[in-house]
This record gives sequence, C-alpha cells and structure tokens, in this order.
Amino acid sequence: MGHSLSQQGPVAVVTDVDGKASICRSGHAHALAVLEALDRSDQLRLEAHARVEIAFTAGQGRVFSLSGPGRFALRADDVVGLDAGSRIVMRDLAGAWRALRIRPGAVGRASVSLRGVPGALFVLRSPVGAQLGNSVDELQWEQPFGLRSERWDYAVRVIDSQGSIIFSTRTHDTSVPLPRQRPWLREQTYLWTVEALADDGRHTEAAAEFRIVDPGTEERIRALGRIVEQARSDAPGSGTTAEEVLLAMALEQAGLRNEADPKWRALAQARPAFGSLVLNRP
Repeated sequence: MGHSLSQQGPVAVVTDVDGKASICRSGHAHALAVLEALDRSDQLRLEAHARVEIAFTAGQGRVFSLSGPGRFALRADDVVGLDAGSRIVMRDLAGAWRALRIRPGAVGRASVSLRGVPGALFVLRSPVGAQLGNSVDELQWEQPFGLRSERWDYAVRVIDSQGSIIFSTRTHDTSVPLPRQRPWLREQTYLWTVEALADDGRHTEAAAEFRIVDPGTEERIRALGRIVEQARSDAPGSGTTAEEVLLAMALEQAGLRNEADPKWRALAQARPAFGSLVLNRP
C-alpha cells in the first residue's frame, strides 16, 4: 500500500555535510548547509570526496547518505543519482520519526543557539519555556554582572498562573532545589523571579516563565529518546547519527530548549558542520 504525501512543504532535512556541496533550487544555487529544509525537485551537487546525509521523515521515512562527485535529484521520498559517479546508501528510519515534520526555517542557523551569555546583566538559565514533567527540580541562574568578588543575596519566588506564590526562599548560591512533592500542573505557565542584592548595595532582578508539556508530547519525545539510546547501545562507537539530529530538532520544535541545548552541543563536537551553528545569545 502506498504512502500518501502532502504536496506542500519540505520533504527532507540535511543532517550532515562533509566537504563541498551545493543546492540548486528554481535555477539558483547556493552552498548546502546542515539543517537546511529540502523540497522535492531540489537538485544537489557534491564535489569529489564530499558526503551529505539527508533524512526524509514523511512517507516511508528514510536516511540517505550521498557521496560525490555527482548530482542528485530529490523526489517525494527518494533521492536519485544523475551521474555515473553519484553514490547513494539508504536505510530506513523507525516509524516513530514519521510524526516529525520538517518546517522551513524552524531550525536553522539563527535558531540553533545556546541561551545565556556570560557577563550579561542577569541571566536566568533554567527552567525557561517548555519542560518535561520530571525535569523541573531546580532553579538556576548566573551571578549578575558576571563573575566578580561581590557576595550576592538572592530572593527567589515561584508564582502560579493564578498569581499565588507557591515557593519562596533566600540563598547565596546561584541555584536552589525545588520541593520534590511540588505537583506541577501540565500546560500551566509558572513565573519565577530572582531579586539579587550585592554586599556593595547594588540591586537587580529578573524573571522567566516555564510550563510542563502535555502528556502526548512528552511520551512522543521520550519514545524518540529511547530509539536513539537503543541505537547507541546496538552500535557503540559508531558516532552520531541522523536520528540524534532529528531528536534535537524534535525537542526544539516542542519548545524544549533546556533539553535541546546539550544535544546541539554534542552534535557540534561530533560533526564539524554543526560547529558554526552553535551560537551564543542572551
């Protein structure tokens, strides 16, 4: 039985680029980059010794490793070589990945970045934004104005969506554990604030919000994580895979930035093409 494929939107994503490669779309060519969304009818050109990996999550769900020199044409859920030297190796993706949709521009050079610039005025690091149910056990922030010798006193509060203070404490540390018995409600936004007072009299404050994702999203993310862990266990020492890129994308798309950031860091260390994408931003 065939797979029904939408006629709109990207069909694949670039999960690795090693060497010189370009993409031709609508008569215009540019250098190919990791995390670039690909459309059906795009054409790729790889120079000698170049290698490109792309993943199709829709349709049958497959990963293609392309080796140059040669030209390659994308189809709805396939890649074909256009030259005698074009080499293609294909493998199937687990069915769970087929729920991940490739979004043009959703994960790209500007958005694959790690929060928190050391030395910024006052940065609340975690939790920020969407969170998994068991991940909210500690609040973390950076010392205001960067690492200096001042001693800081911090007043910390967590406020629910009704405006009630459900947790408060004071500390000299830049983190504080949260009560284990705290029943965080899913899809409710919580505000946490930190007021900082230095021993020289300086004062500053910051606030951030977090929420626990819905059960369906959490189970889907955990299922994808189990697939990646199983693949690592089955092939130890084999290096990073397209699935690890897709997992980072899935976390990013779900708003789980605290979970996605270490995945991007690991990819930047393992795959040189990702190094330029890991940027700092406030």
